[in-house]
Amino acid sequence: MRRTLWMVLGAVALAGAGLLAFRTGVALAPPPERVGTVLDQPQPTADLALRSTEGRVEMGGVAARADWTLVFFGFVDCPDVCPMTMSRLADTYRELGEPSDLQVVMVTVDPERDDPARLERYVDGFHPSFMGLGGSSEDVAAAAERFFIGYNGTGEGIAHTEAVALLDAEARLRVVYTQGNLHGLQRDLSSLLNGGRL
Repeated sequence: MRRTLWMVLGAVALAGAGLLAFRTGVALAPPPERVGTVLDQPQPTADLALRSTEGRVEMGGVAARADWTLVFFGFVDCPDVCPMTMSRLADTYRELGEPSDLQVVMVTVDPERDDPARLERYVDGFHPSFMGLGGSSEDVAAAAERFFIGYNGTGEGIAHTEAVALLDAEARLRVVYTQGNLHGLQRDLSSLLNGGRL
């Protein structure tokens, strides 16, 4: 009887030690490799002020609404890459189950034509929870510079950087996706929305 008790206690101790070792290994394991480019030094964007149909908002306030925020710079009259990218973001958002801890934002690079109401109608066409931001030419230029976005031209001839940025809840730019690796966005987001680390 005594020997059986010691064997049971030994088995329980071994199982406990194994569980502890497993949890320690998981906690110390490096984060999974991301498809997007993870920035070693996150770029702060919280102080950037832009306009929406709600009025003037700071990027920090926008990002605080969710754990993660996707930001794309485009414009309403864009004939190709903008609607294609916004459709892809909408598909990804729906496939993830329309999570409340993910916000999708489009910032216009054509602020003279894309007033807040026009921009909001455009992004609503992709998903009603998406947000459109604009502002003065100076405000948009300052935001674009912080996000490493270049643009020039007028009308349908505007050329612009086609990257998608991922911000954390503190509005820090953490990951950048090019059109070439945007296919992996859903995988990365699925992991991050379930508590994964960068």
